[in-house]
Amino acid sequence: MFKFGRTSKSRLRTCHTDLQTIMNEAIKISDVDFGIAEGHRSLEKQLQYYNEGKSKLDGINKKSKHNYSPSMAVDIYAYFNNKASWDNEHLSYLAGIIHAVSETLFEQKIITHKIRWGGNWDRDGVILNDQSFDDRPHFELF
Repeated sequence: MFKFGRTSKSRLRTCHTDLQTIMNEAIKISDVDFGIAEGHRSLEKQLQYYNEGKSKLDGINKKSKHNYSPSMAVDIYAYFNNKASWDNEHLSYLAGIIHAVSETLFEQKIITHKIRWGGNWDRDGVILNDQSFDDRPHFELF
C-alpha cells in the first residue's frame, strides 16, 4: 500500500475536499504509486502554461479549475523506479483506479461531485483518440 509524501499532501490540501477524499482512497488501493504534481494554481502560472501551449485556458478570460480556491482540479504523476513519470500506460491505469474510486464514493454519497479525466474529457471511454487536448495528468470535479 502506498501513501502520499509531505509535498503531495501539501499540494492536495489546496484542493476541494472531494478531490482529497478521492485521491487519498485511490492511493490506498493502487498498484502504481503516484504523487500530486499540482492542486491550486496561481493566475500567473496559469497564464504561463497557456503561453507555453500546456493549457487552453489563460486564467483571465477563462479560468482553469486549478484557479479556484479550493482547487477543483488536480494533476498527478506516476512514481516508479524512484522517479516521476507521465507515461500513457501508468497514467491510464491510474485514471481507471481514480475513476472507479470516485464513482463508488459518489454512489455512497461520500462526495458530491463526479470526476473527469484529461485523457477522456467526454467520458465516453475512448481514451485519447477522440480528444482535442491531451491532459492525462489532469483530473477535475464537475
